[in-house]
Amino acid sequence: MRLPNTSSPESDRALRSRTYRKLIRSLAGVQSAWHGRLQKRFGYDTTFSIAAAGFPQRNDLYAYMHHHLHNLCPQEVREHRTYFQQEMRGFGEDAFHAMWFTLLGEFKPKDCLEIGVYRGQVISLWALIARNLDFSCEVHGISPFAPAGDLVSVYQRNTDYLEDTLSHHRHFGLCKPHLIQAYSTDPVALEHIRSRRWNLIYIDGNHDYEVALADYEVCRDNLASGGLLVMDDSSLSFDFQPPRFSTAGHPGPSRVVQERAMKELRFLGGVGHNNVFLKS
Repeated sequence: MRLPNTSSPESDRALRSRTYRKLIRSLAGVQSAWHGRLQKRFGYDTTFSIAAAGFPQRNDLYAYMHHHLHNLCPQEVREHRTYFQQEMRGFGEDAFHAMWFTLLGEFKPKDCLEIGVYRGQVISLWALIARNLDFSCEVHGISPFAPAGDLVSVYQRNTDYLEDTLSHHRHFGLCKPHLIQAYSTDPVALEHIRSRRWNLIYIDGNHDYEVALADYEVCRDNLASGGLLVMDDSSLSFDFQPPRFSTAGHPGPSRVVQERAMKELRFLGGVGHNNVFLKS
């Protein structure tokens, strides 16, 4: 005897949606592994600037950095990325770990600031790279350390982001970072940004255009001569064709880069949705 079909159209759609997302993740994993395979044309370790000049096409530079992490970076840098991938401790992409390794190795920034710390992946990576390459690097971060999203971002609501960030530093035996618990537009945050001339600032905060622009302007003004500014999620106006496991970014930061940073700073290169600038 045939049993009646008791599933609803809604449950069928939900099942299809889950199946589709699982398939996409599987394909992304296969594609990511393919990018990480050993390739002769990417088989040399170099600085960020030389890599950017050698691979002027954005997709080629991205592929070089992805390959670099899996085949050329120190083991502890790869282990750091694996740790943050586990249990969804952080976002980002494999290529970005190599971007930071080649960038910090070349410029050796002393005073570094991240706007928009999530769970400490980037700032702990900076400290780990500085330790690995044996140079002094003071790490700072500004964040509300709360599940405060924007028009494009939603975060977990049951996590103590501040303690989480500190615990990850302890896990890697790193010094406690200098953290300001505030929104980047709060007076205490602005005072901290203006307290010195920074050698490196990474803007990865609120993605809404008005906030991204305000972050850019105050950070640009407080960069040291020869300082680096890296804008996250800002490549929608470039010719980057992201693989399935990547993204070109969001409208707000992309507009800031196109309208302001490309005209006011020296563009060094772009890795995926991250764009790197130098203040003369």
